[in-house]
Amino acid sequence: MNYLEKLLDGVEVEWKPLGKVALILNGYAFKSSKYVDDGIRVIRISDVQKGKMSDKDLKFYPRESENEIKRYLLRQNDLVMSLTGYVGRVAMLSKSDLPAGLNQRVACIRPSNKVLTRFLFHYLDRHEFETDAIANAVGGGQKNMSTVWLSSYQIPIPTLAIQQKIVGILDTFSELTAELTAELTAELTARKKQYE
Repeated sequence: MNYLEKLLDGVEVEWKPLGKVALILNGYAFKSSKYVDDGIRVIRISDVQKGKMSDKDLKFYPRESENEIKRYLLRQNDLVMSLTGYVGRVAMLSKSDLPAGLNQRVACIRPSNKVLTRFLFHYLDRHEFETDAIANAVGGGQKNMSTVWLSSYQIPIPTLAIQQKIVGILDTFSELTAELTAELTAELTARKKQYE
């Protein structure tokens, strides 16, 4: 049982398919020949890492193409998920990621007012969800996850007050983990220099 499941233990929840509490969008086939040095960021599979957005090897589309891709433009706090390769990885878009467009084989998950985005992020960022996504993906060499399967994936919906409380706990835990990781990495680097 992971942390989120422990926090939900004993709480009254309603289980619903993800597609009933969130809009799930597929991406656009951006033409790599139109990539430019700056403009609208193209959110690709490689940009979606475990729980965060990558800032390596960014690709951009011309700002003049905004009308052409209007339907695929993303918003702050949208969740994005890889549908091919490492399926089920989820990240949350921040203001610094925008303007951005959704590339093909990446899904956008935009929750309704029944579920907090951070709660949904924490629920989908679990190892158990990734395992389910991989198990339900198809393909030999490269796994492909269906948005139909994703839409039917059952998620627990406690009250918004309980969701907020859980988000507060998990966000604090994530921050402490990040701080400890940074401290341990700095300590390890210092020890390696010392031994050299």
